[in-house]
Amino acid sequence: MFNPSILAVVKLSVERAGLDAALTLLQELAERSRSERGCSRFEVLQQAADPTQLVTVERWDGDASADAHMRSPHVKAALARLTPLLREAPRFARYRSVER
Repeated sequence: MFNPSILAVVKLSVERAGLDAALTLLQELAERSRSERGCSRFEVLQQAADPTQLVTVERWDGDASADAHMRSPHVKAALARLTPLLREAPRFARYRSVER
């Protein structure tokens, strides 16, 4: 049976001076996003070897929910606040399970 859910992964490289602010912002985003329709997971992860490397891992019930999330005012506001804290643009990717 086909599973339409997706795993969205966002990789972020944060300036060291902006790390605390970025972590706070991402934790707020995660908390708000978890209550959105279609979201069953939203985690913020920090690389052990380099704490300025962050990843969000999100599980959505399909592309429509993930797209609605990306268009939401709180995501747009979070990205606007987060962008000046980053070394480079965020890298977004979506994955689907190949298991049946």
